[in-house]
Amino acid sequence: MSMIKKMILIMTAVCLAVGLSLGDVWQDLSKYKYGEGNTVDETEKLLTETPVAQHAAIEDSLIAVVSSKDATEDGKACACRMLQQIGTEKCIPAVAALLTDEVLSHYARLVLQRMGNPKADEAMRAALDSAPDNVKIGIMGSLAERRDDTAVKQVAKFMACTNPAVASAAMSALGKMGGPSSAGFLCKLKPPENLQRVYMTALLDCASSLKTSDAVALYDIVLAGKTTHRIAALNGMLAVDEKKAVELMVNAIKGDDVQLGKGVLTLVAGEKSERLTKAMASLLGKLPDEKKIDLITTLGARRDKAAVGSITGCMTSTNELVRTSAVTALSKIGDEATVNLLLGWKGGSSDAIAKMSGAGINDALIKALEDNKLKVPAIRALVARNCIDQVSTLFGLVNDRDVEVRIAAWVGLGSLATDDDIARIAKAAFSIKNEVDLSCAVTALRNICAHAMDRTKCFDVVIPYYDGATVASKATIIELASLVGSPSALELVKKSLKSGNQELVGKAVRSLAAWCRENAADELLVLAGSAPEEVERILALRGYIRLAGEGPNLNEEQRAEMFKKAAVLAKRVDERKLIAGNLNKAPHAITLALANTYLDDPAVREDAEPSAIDIAENLCAQKKGSADVLKEVGNKLLSSKNGGVVARGKRLLDEMK
Repeated sequence: MSMIKKMILIMTAVCLAVGLSLGDVWQDLSKYKYGEGNTVDETEKLLTETPVAQHAAIEDSLIAVVSSKDATEDGKACACRMLQQIGTEKCIPAVAALLTDEVLSHYARLVLQRMGNPKADEAMRAALDSAPDNVKIGIMGSLAERRDDTAVKQVAKFMACTNPAVASAAMSALGKMGGPSSAGFLCKLKPPENLQRVYMTALLDCASSLKTSDAVALYDIVLAGKTTHRIAALNGMLAVDEKKAVELMVNAIKGDDVQLGKGVLTLVAGEKSERLTKAMASLLGKLPDEKKIDLITTLGARRDKAAVGSITGCMTSTNELVRTSAVTALSKIGDEATVNLLLGWKGGSSDAIAKMSGAGINDALIKALEDNKLKVPAIRALVARNCIDQVSTLFGLVNDRDVEVRIAAWVGLGSLATDDDIARIAKAAFSIKNEVDLSCAVTALRNICAHAMDRTKCFDVVIPYYDGATVASKATIIELASLVGSPSALELVKKSLKSGNQELVGKAVRSLAAWCRENAADELLVLAGSAPEEVERILALRGYIRLAGEGPNLNEEQRAEMFKKAAVLAKRVDERKLIAGNLNKAPHAITLALANTYLDDPAVREDAEPSAIDIAENLCAQKKGSADVLKEVGNKLLSSKNGGVVARGKRLLDEMK
């Protein structure tokens, strides 16, 4: 036997085997019921693995299932679902036979709805009249999805159906089909009240498929109603008859229909139309203040510069809210031409100008510095806009003849100047003799140091001026030292403690109490125990306790030792509470012992309990600390009034067991 004959025999055998296999699968599908067996999985797998060129055979098998009188509903439904993927014109007659079936119509429609074959439309149109009402609804929906113009007249007659669900489906279908024919039927309809909302939606859907006057006729019907659909109608009309739509929108804002007016404002904020902007801007002068405020806000949100002139006119209103709204709107749509106007506004406008965009805004502000009446607000606006490149400009104004200008300039420098500017600013500041100006200048220096990248460098520039400074300036420098925390800053504060000037001594104690680094701890401990005034001892001790918990470079043992030293000096309840509440920042045998002691003190026990359990849990987990002390703490916590603490105490004791 030749090799060719052998291959033919093998292929024939394979084909026969596949045929028998396929026959079994489709026979199983025709008997299938949901939840029984793996038939659906097997058929879908077979469809997925079969080449497209061989889908015709599978389609024939699926048609046989769909057409079979003996096949189950579930089997036919699954067959239709597969035909959605591979069905051709060949399956239409079989599938169409299911269209009037109340159970299977849905599956059949999906097969036909996804085809690009006009015979699918014919099949659905043929089934529509005789189908039960609930099936009619689905068929009309499918015809609508396919935009079947031929079905318009047939569908339209069902809008008069006494079944509201069918009538609603017919209206919706005509709306989606669109076109002049659907529009004609919808325009003539007078639906009952309960179908008005569906009718309005259908009108809007249909109008969106039309142009010019055909669409306007539908929009007019919607606008004659009282539903929220009116806003969508106006929106649509803007595209086909802008002039009429704008006139209607103007009338809506002027009118008494609050709901419609608010909806129109929403459109004004978002729709692009030069005619609309001009109409709304010209309307401002004709509205009462309440409506004027809303429209000004909306025009600002619209960001159309064509409204700038009209909004600017509202800044002279006698109503403060109108003026404020105008300023806010100008912050969004104004340009360099409106800068001077905003600067001259008596209510202030720095925040508004800060929000303005445009390359010319800063230049306009610098130009405004030439006007004595606008200098101060212009400086504030430059600061609000974070114009760090204008530090030199502000520095040039610290010697202005007007004290208000000088003060504004120093305030601005305090916000905008950086480390690189500190030397010349310090030199200028400490050469001032006028107390008001000096105070402003030193405050500016403090602010610059506070936000500087290198605080120590900035503070070291200031230190040489300390001895020659006034008491008020020295006090400011001492206050600043706590934010810097450098060794040189600490030495300056310690020097102030010995100055003999009680005001500076008090400032020095407060500065140390607020110190940002642990290098002030020893000085604070000394003051806490030996300062001549009680208030100074209290401040120093509290500062020492704070550093024990927050000092950035301390380890747990160092913190614990500091808490131990603080506890010796803490005679007042407030300080003991402060220690007790912070002990958990240093989980250590020392702090556990302190917490245990504080649990016996009724005045501070409530503050000590959270710290005690935190420390105990931490040490227990690390297998550190005295077991006896841990058990003692755990047992004491069982009598807490705090249920959470009690529960944690029990767990601690259980873990120790």
